[in-house]
Amino acid sequence: MFHRLDRISDRNAYLIAGVGLAVSVVAALLAPQDAQLGAWVRFVIWHGMLIVACIAGILGMGVIAVAYLATGRERVYDWARAMQVALLPLWALATLIGAVSARLVWNAWNLTERRMVMSLAYMVVAAVALMLALFQEKRRIGAVGQVVSALAMIAGLAWIEFGAVGQDIHPASAIASSPDVAFKVAALVMMLGSLAVVLALSVPVRHWLQRAEAVA
Repeated sequence: MFHRLDRISDRNAYLIAGVGLAVSVVAALLAPQDAQLGAWVRFVIWHGMLIVACIAGILGMGVIAVAYLATGRERVYDWARAMQVALLPLWALATLIGAVSARLVWNAWNLTERRMVMSLAYMVVAAVALMLALFQEKRRIGAVGQVVSALAMIAGLAWIEFGAVGQDIHPASAIASSPDVAFKVAALVMMLGSLAVVLALSVPVRHWLQRAEAVA
């Protein structure tokens, strides 16, 4: 599989990312409005689907890192590290969009909400793990950091799912509980488009890391 991914050029990767972004935005614009939030629900759900895509990428990174630890194949680690580098700024962007959407929709930054606390805490763990991956010569240490990042995400999601509600204002399972099939389809398309962006951007990041290693 990784041999096929190696054949994707930066140009094609950016094209895939652009198409994925366009598809997700169009799906958001075509999504039904909400009785309470009106058209703002489209922005909120688009942000949520970007978050879901990032989470899928983070968990995938963890699986690939485990595969490297089990096999020791350098190409496998290269892809895990590329996803790690690509996902941290994407997660930071998604977190910022979430804060902005909360401010616009609910007139609050929600910095104490569990989702925001988890997002910021994950960023700290992911940043430390990324520094280990970039500055440590031992790749196994980098791979362990990638696995720890994925486990931190799982722990954060479990806290959101099973922890006390506290000051949360985000609706829980809004998409799953919606009786509107069109709403669910639009959300799925937003997520798939966002996932294409997340995965495609790992390609040029991997090539950039390879060039940086060759120069060093």
